[in-house]
Amino acid sequence: MLRCLTLALMLLPWLITTAEAGAWPRDKGQTFLATSGQMEGPDEFGLYRQSFTLYAEYGLTERVTLGLDLGGDTLRMTKSIAFARWPIGRAGRKVRLAFEIGLGEVDETAALRPGLSLGRGLTLWGRHGWAAFDGRAVVFGDSRMTLESDITFGLNTTQRSKAILQLQTGRPSFGRAYSRFVPSFVYETKPGAHLEFGVILPFSGGGERGVKLGLWRQF
Repeated sequence: MLRCLTLALMLLPWLITTAEAGAWPRDKGQTFLATSGQMEGPDEFGLYRQSFTLYAEYGLTERVTLGLDLGGDTLRMTKSIAFARWPIGRAGRKVRLAFEIGLGEVDETAALRPGLSLGRGLTLWGRHGWAAFDGRAVVFGDSRMTLESDITFGLNTTQRSKAILQLQTGRPSFGRAYSRFVPSFVYETKPGAHLEFGVILPFSGGGERGVKLGLWRQF
């Protein structure tokens, strides 16, 4: 986790102009929805694991964004978190910083989820994109804690498509720390609607390779 944070802080000073990431609040009255399904496997028993996520954000004010983060598999809901996020510091800063606080259930246990996001826009080969670091701690009532982080680089490859590279890491309260690489391609099917296709490549901590298919909607 510390290595990921250090890497993100080293990368941010090299990046330039506008961005799309958790450090930026949603415009007032704007809604963003993203749903995705993942299939990973086969494991040592020849089985495939299916899971889903539903993520929503709503711009309550110019500075406060409300959201919902849901996830589960074919058997049960494993995550349901409602959160609020707001920027820290001046709005015109090149490096954006935002704090988030979430409350809900993870693995059927009440949990508090504070988080911190850093982001900065970039222009690369004449195309706009962004880089971001998102870190979260899931704190349970029995003093257990899970740590999670994402380092994301995104670039608009054409007027209607984006390429996204993401490194996901975590240290669960039970089990081994993990890291995985999740590259994806996003295509705008019509104004405000996007289709995402990605792959899941585990680096460490177990898990199987998989595919990800998602839908984005903004209105």
